Amino acid sequence: MTGFDEFYRLRWPEAARWAGGLTGQPAVGQELAQEAFLRLRDRYTSLDNPVAYLRTTVVNLCRSWQRSSMREAARMAAVARPDVAAPAADDLLDALAHLPFRQRAALVLRFWADWTDEEIAAALDCRPATVRSLAHRGLDALRQEIER
Repeated sequence: MTGFDEFYRLRWPEAARWAGGLTGQPAVGQELAQEAFLRLRDRYTSLDNPVAYLRTTVVNLCRSWQRSSMREAARMAAVARPDVAAPAADDLLDALAHLPFRQRAALVLRFWADWTDEEIAAALDCRPATVRSLAHRGLDALRQEIER
C-alpha cells in the first residue's frame, strides 16, 4: 500500500473531477473532494480499499451538498415570493428583542452569524438538541410577534 501523500497526489484529480461532475460546479467539487481526503486521512492505514472509501465519501458529500443546495434554493424562493412581506430590519430587531435571550441567541447565531448547532451549544453551554429546540421555539415566537 502506498503512503497517503502519494495516494492523494494520484487520486486528487479524479476525485475532484467526480465531485465536479456530481455537483455541476468544479469549484464546489474541489472543495468536496478535499473534504473527502480529510475524512479519509486518519483512516487511510486501516482501510482495505481506500479508493472505494474515497469514492463513497465523495458521492455522499456531493449528495449532502445537493440536498443542502435544494433546501437553500427553496428557502430563497419562499423569501423572494412577492406575496411574502418581509418585515423591515428595525421591526425584526424589535421582535427579536421580545424573545428570551437563549431563543434570540439561537436564532441570531444560526441565521445571522451562520454558526453550527454545536458552536451555538458551546457558546450557550447546552446540548445541540437544546439549540434546535430553542431555535424552533424562537421562530414560532418570532412569527407570532411579527404578526401582531
